[in-house]
Amino acid sequence: MGYNASLNGRIVAWLLQRPLGVRHGNGECWTLAEDALLAQGARGSRQLTPHFSAGSDYIWGDEEPQPTAIAPGDILQLRNYSVRKTDRVIDFLSGPAGRLRVPHVLRLPHHTALVLRVVVPGALLDVIEQNVPLPGSTRPDRVVQINRLALASCQGPRESRLSDAGDRETTTTSYTVLGGRIRAFHPQR
Repeated sequence: MGYNASLNGRIVAWLLQRPLGVRHGNGECWTLAEDALLAQGARGSRQLTPHFSAGSDYIWGDEEPQPTAIAPGDILQLRNYSVRKTDRVIDFLSGPAGRLRVPHVLRLPHHTALVLRVVVPGALLDVIEQNVPLPGSTRPDRVVQINRLALASCQGPRESRLSDAGDRETTTTSYTVLGGRIRAFHPQR
């Protein structure tokens, strides 16, 4: 079967209609993914996962072994994943060398996320998910949010914005994957 651009596109469109910062269903990461697939007539993990249970490594469709072939609308299943994110900020005060913010380690023992956009092919994705800590927090928040997820250690693109003080700042985030497993799936009808 493999990748179905039309199905994946409809899944992304449905996901983008979810309000950010609001709980979807019961707030579990699995619920957002299952509902997205079922709403578009795709097979859900209950149908595809042998011996389905809350602790299962869910199956979401046709597994994609090549990270560079992951596409928007695909589903990621993570197990014991952890990543360290380090931001380098260049602003008026730091000068061209910039300054490092305190690194943040994110740990996801059992998690599901959906791909919205490929940022760096095979390495960095924008995902929509829930039941993960909001930036700056250490406890899971059961609300829909869009985040970056690293498949491999990499550096993200430079991003410019205005700081809280109104000064222009440029941030580059380095991602160091510390461990775990990520499986990617193309949804199937």
